[in-house]
Amino acid sequence: MRTLVLLLVSSASLLQLAPAASADPAPSQRSGAQPRGAQPATPRSTAPPAAPAAGAPAKAPPGAPPGAPPGAPIVQLPPLDLSAIPEPCKPLAKQALAPSLSVAFSARISLASCMAERAIAPLSLCDCGASILAIDTAVAPAIAVLDDVIAAAAPEIQIVAEHTEGELYTGFMTRMLATLPKVGPDAGEAEIALHDMRTQTLTVQLAPWREAALASFQHVVELAKANAALANNRAVATAVRDSEQRLAAEVATR
Repeated sequence: MRTLVLLLVSSASLLQLAPAASADPAPSQRSGAQPRGAQPATPRSTAPPAAPAAGAPAKAPPGAPPGAPPGAPIVQLPPLDLSAIPEPCKPLAKQALAPSLSVAFSARISLASCMAERAIAPLSLCDCGASILAIDTAVAPAIAVLDDVIAAAAPEIQIVAEHTEGELYTGFMTRMLATLPKVGPDAGEAEIALHDMRTQTLTVQLAPWREAALASFQHVVELAKANAALANNRAVATAVRDSEQRLAAEVATR
């Protein structure tokens, strides 16, 4: 009988302790910490968004410019370094940030020309390698703007940008050749020989610019051939015609 009483008392004690144990979690559980080595639960995969109803207009992808056709690729324009833009060119920089891609690209082409011209204007040039390096450094931001347009724009804008870049390099060569001293009508043979030697030396140094200009003009012609529908675009036709003439002139001088 005594043994039976002890068993009943023990069972009652266990029943009293069980709720208390479940109501008092471990310290790590109270603080929200996970046991070492535990991994967070993998969230459930969400169902894909429902397809638009039949006949509903398709939406352009998020981030696409206003007016972009449905499914058009998103073009992210590279940011402009405003610190590298001269003050007279700042109005063009504002247009270059327009939400319309065609407006922004066209403005960036004009902006690049403005930046290059303003960057070279204060330079004191001579027929030497140091001046070539100075021009290259000064116009690097402008060339980068054009290269970004060429990489991202539609073919008709690419053509105008490539032609502009070719013109810039041609202009750099013209400026450098103008630094050569002029030979007067009464110059002697020694003076003429010295002038010819300096001209040949400078011409060799300008070869990278010449090749860059020719590459741009050639790309203009290739883009026009690949996009024959652009033949009626006046800006494209002008750029193509001038590029063809420059390439023909280069071939004639070789």
